[in-house]
Amino acid sequence: MPAEPAPIEAGAPATALPQPAGAELELAATAAASDPGLAREYLELLSTAPGALYRDGGPRHLTASGIVVDGPGEHVALVWHLKGRFWVQPGGHLEEGETSFEQAARREVAEEIGLTGLERVGDGPAILNRHGLDSGFGSCQEHWDVQFLLRAPLPAAQTPLRASEESGAAEWFPWPSRTLLPGTAQDLLPGGVVPDLPATLESLAGLYTALHG
Repeated sequence: MPAEPAPIEAGAPATALPQPAGAELELAATAAASDPGLAREYLELLSTAPGALYRDGGPRHLTASGIVVDGPGEHVALVWHLKGRFWVQPGGHLEEGETSFEQAARREVAEEIGLTGLERVGDGPAILNRHGLDSGFGSCQEHWDVQFLLRAPLPAAQTPLRASEESGAAEWFPWPSRTLLPGTAQDLLPGGVVPDLPATLESLAGLYTALHG
């Protein structure tokens, strides 16, 4: 099971927030499906350790990903993570010089499943998710992920995915609680899906329905 993230050390000096990353996290405090308190912890991490925006910024750092759904909002695109050996949404580390979580998420989506020009659902990040990592991820111990809900214009059947070498495979799967197909998340999502993803999709279903019906 993923390890529990360690608390932020108190008393570290704060610095100016990198932008637009700081503004995106401010939006997450009011518009994301996650607890606003979590956004404040992300902001504190970024203000006390701006280097955490990148992979080499320490064992605990920020990442970005895209929960990509099809036009009707009935399917979600997942990739097979070769290192972790699980199904998960496309995403990863910000590249040196990137300061926007959304830009990084869109780049990762384009690289890992071949989709561009997607509609962002909502005003900013859709949900925040932080999780510990096992030893297979090397020096990375915690990912504090900023997740955007992105929507393709057409149904899954009309939107082919292109997997990268890093991903191994990319496929559309029914979005539990949004699809017309019967069954639970366990029935509809693939075996080996990352453990926290079903709960994330459940939370985002309400956000999507409120914005798109």
